[in-house]
Amino acid sequence: MDLIVQIQSLFLSFLYGIFFALTFNIFYRFLFTRFIFINIIVDILYSLFIFGLYFYLLYIVNNGIFHLYFLFMLFIGFFIYCKLFVKLRIK
Repeated sequence: MDLIVQIQSLFLSFLYGIFFALTFNIFYRFLFTRFIFINIIVDILYSLFIFGLYFYLLYIVNNGIFHLYFLFMLFIGFFIYCKLFVKLRIK
């Protein structure tokens, strides 16, 4: 994998971390119910969809090669979005 593809993959991982935090925030606010069984099923389906889409995008960008630093950039994007846009939820 050449340097340009690695930089594109890192940028994709960072942006996808922001996208993941945004969709997680929306998901948490609007789809939370009192029924725990429904929450578990919806959480599993949401997680499978989000990470399936991420690996599909990685497959398009760099033929599905995954490195640990892509996961690191995904977490950085997630935490930057959380620090900038999400207020602390107090129950």
